[in-house]
Amino acid sequence: MARHRHITDQSRTESHLEQRPCVKVLLVEDNAAEARLLQEILKHTIECRFQLVPVQRMREALALLESEAFDVVLLDLTLPDSAGLDSLNTMLRHSPNLPIVVLTNTNDDQLAIHAVRHGAQDYLVKRQINPDTFIRSIRYAIERKQAAEALREANDILEHRVQERTRELETANQRLQQEIDRAQKIQERLELAQKAAKMGSFEWNLHTQAMAWTGEVEALYGLVPHSFGGTAADWIALIHPDDRAKIEQECQSAIAQLHGLDIEFRILQPNGSIRWIAVQSSVFASELNSPRMLGIHMDITEKKQLEAQFFRAQRLDSLGTLASGIAHDLNNILTPILAVTQLLPLKLPNLSDQNRVLLTTAETSARRGADLVKQILAFARGVEGRRVSLQLRHVLREIQHIIQPTFPKSIDLHTDIAPDLWTITGDATQIHQILMNLCVNARDAMPDGGALTLKAENVTIDAAIARLHLEAQVGAYVLVTVTDTGSGITPDNLQRIFDPFFTTKDIGKGTGLGLSALLGIVRSHGGFVDVHSQINQGSQFKIYLPATSTIEPPAPLDSKPLSGEQTLILIVDDEAAICETVQATLLDYDYQVLTAASGLAAIELLTQYKTQIRTVLLDLMMPSLDGFATLPLLRQWNPQLYAIAMSGVASTEVVAQAEAHGFQGFLQKPFTTQDLVSILSHDRALPQNTGYSTER
Repeated sequence: MARHRHITDQSRTESHLEQRPCVKVLLVEDNAAEARLLQEILKHTIECRFQLVPVQRMREALALLESEAFDVVLLDLTLPDSAGLDSLNTMLRHSPNLPIVVLTNTNDDQLAIHAVRHGAQDYLVKRQINPDTFIRSIRYAIERKQAAEALREANDILEHRVQERTRELETANQRLQQEIDRAQKIQERLELAQKAAKMGSFEWNLHTQAMAWTGEVEALYGLVPHSFGGTAADWIALIHPDDRAKIEQECQSAIAQLHGLDIEFRILQPNGSIRWIAVQSSVFASELNSPRMLGIHMDITEKKQLEAQFFRAQRLDSLGTLASGIAHDLNNILTPILAVTQLLPLKLPNLSDQNRVLLTTAETSARRGADLVKQILAFARGVEGRRVSLQLRHVLREIQHIIQPTFPKSIDLHTDIAPDLWTITGDATQIHQILMNLCVNARDAMPDGGALTLKAENVTIDAAIARLHLEAQVGAYVLVTVTDTGSGITPDNLQRIFDPFFTTKDIGKGTGLGLSALLGIVRSHGGFVDVHSQINQGSQFKIYLPATSTIEPPAPLDSKPLSGEQTLILIVDDEAAICETVQATLLDYDYQVLTAASGLAAIELLTQYKTQIRTVLLDLMMPSLDGFATLPLLRQWNPQLYAIAMSGVASTEVVAQAEAHGFQGFLQKPFTTQDLVSILSHDRALPQNTGYSTER
């Protein structure tokens, strides 16, 4: 009976062992003793069942792989018909999806690194193999390869979804363009209807040259009622001298060919103002009467002003797009420079005074470069500043205190600030910058002295005024006017003053970015600019900023950086220099750091350390998979991941987009060590010790 029970138990054990998962292993090893040793190790494994198929030559292994499927390959790097990394490369080319564990008799770390970089999942020294590490290496190789395949499939799915989304967006864009075209046609008809209130009719006898106007046309030309002489010559005399010859030629052609006029020109009104007039007409001829031209005169001054603003906005938008790209690249270059100049004194405390001076010079130059990039971005896309409820009275008083002792005594400063001035929501530093820039320009325009006036008042923009400015909206504004009595600006230059790098100053006395930055900052605050100037009569800049009654006191800043306390941080940036310098900086503040050069590499790291990594610094602009697309994939592995966006472009639009995508912080490149550590310190929920070591 006992014998029968023993046989039954043995059968159950054998049956249980047969039910274990089977792993099929191809061993490429020319040493029979080594092969038997590995087979014995695998035979006595309890957790799973291994089927080991040994071959001694590479060509045998390749032939076997053509007919059979294996879960993993154990590859000796010293085969009779193949050796070294060539063996690994041959196997990878033949079976790229098969996990490979490299076996060798040499304890060569460099060879291990090269083998893994070439695609091996692990590296084992034969004489140091024990059952636990051997079995674990095989399992790790299989799991790692499966994870890589899963990641590749996920990437393929993502690319497919992106392509589908792209097609959907193209269709939506086509529909949107159709709506825009329809809206533009409606707008054109609306503009014609609005101009109907500023038009009048005329009749011109082409034989006698007699011309009759309605009273509306006389009003357009600024004439006293019934004072028009009544001839074509009297009309031509009212046209601006620069346009007169062209219009006379058009009229002669119309008379000779008996066709109507469709012309635009400027006129000089009696008060000296310039207006734009459009004439549209047709010719009617008959045998009984002399040919006559009938048509209308329309005031199109507002249309011409809007066209000039539109073309200027288009030009600035194009330059802004170019400048944003250049600024991003420059900030990526300046970021490691600024970080290294701050890191070296900490790493090398025994630097000589001369070397410290050189480092200080390099840091100062990097900061100046960063400031210049910020000026470029200010006109390009607007910059995101610290917006608070702001009373411009205090800013203007501060500017007044700066100007009075520093400007020449020949310049008289006058201020006119409304006592009940409304507040705005804005960045005090940026507003101070643009107003000081206007004051300095006014000083330079009055080398022999003059008057400078700063005025601030409350205004309400209605629909009629809003139509004259592309950026204007109906509502309450605070209007700041800077007026000088200087040399003025020529009409040609007036159209270009906001162009970046355009300046009328001598070489070395101006960058041409001041007014460009002014326009970008005002637009980012929701305002607009109006400029008037005449030669030798001075210039007047009007800054309209939306008024608000909401008071938002600035939040207190915690300037004391916290220690990292071995918190694990993941840095993702395609710029290797940035990864290296940020990593070195954070290590000095007791952080642990992992780096990834792409979004896919970051995802792979998070799959391994999803419970340890708490915070990620993610660059927004990377090839293939940018920061916006990477963050949702990272949060699939760790929904609680604290994400900080990094970008060389810190425009209002980019910052808002980052917040909308779920980033909790934004770090503009180039950033200082204080900026970096401070923004990490804001995450109070970071674990104080992950128990993870980056030394593997």
